[in-house]
Amino acid sequence: MGWEKGTIVNNNEPTGGKTGRRFIVVTGSKTRNILSVALLFRRFGYEVFISTTAAQALERISVKEPALVITDLILPDMSGLDFFQNLRKISSARSIPVIFMVFPGDAAAESRCLGYGAAGCISKPVQAEELYWTVQHVIEPKPRASIRIDTRIPVSVNNLSMDSPDSLSVVDLSENGMYVPTYTPYPANKLVAVQLHMKERTISTDSAVLYNRPGGSGPVVTPGMGLKFITIAPQDQEFIRKFIRDEITRDLNAELLRTAGEAQ
Repeated sequence: MGWEKGTIVNNNEPTGGKTGRRFIVVTGSKTRNILSVALLFRRFGYEVFISTTAAQALERISVKEPALVITDLILPDMSGLDFFQNLRKISSARSIPVIFMVFPGDAAAESRCLGYGAAGCISKPVQAEELYWTVQHVIEPKPRASIRIDTRIPVSVNNLSMDSPDSLSVVDLSENGMYVPTYTPYPANKLVAVQLHMKERTISTDSAVLYNRPGGSGPVVTPGMGLKFITIAPQDQEFIRKFIRDEITRDLNAELLRTAGEAQ
């Protein structure tokens, strides 16, 4: 699959939580930059089409309507703003939100893009947290403020280890809380003492049960409970934040080189 025809970056094992497999188009003049953005999206659980020209992007959009378009301001065949205007000429694509990638501190460019009707702007080089936050608020019906990842760590609640044959729980973790699998969840609104064991560090927090999913509630629903961290030391919350960032960006450069090689 060559760059002249664009590349679809799929994802079978999302790292950043469930997103309903939304489809996103990313276009720009720098292959490495748009691949980096696409790989971050893949780890957030999205399907992405990347292209190096506006023409490629418009052709793809006419076939499959994306939930979002992200573009550079400068493209090889036209400006990003001209691309935006051509996109709006496609009747089925007039309501697709568009985010422009701009250089940090370029207030004039950001103002111009927003004046054209862009849904937002994001600074280059694109950072994982800003990308996640921006896209959540533009296209997700229930936006999340912080990145969530699926990870395997030892977890205990009220001094009881969660159900797992190898003492590791597959939790859906964010810096503000997590979903813990268990066949005996606590009732909603109950306060519980939680301990997380991450990279030779034990983090203790008092948490509230936001909701629970008892066993047998559905064929694809993992029984367990959603927890919100109520009291947590700032340094522990920052440790979780860094752990999540490291997991999202882990081996990203190696994957970037491999994906670029496969696309040649």
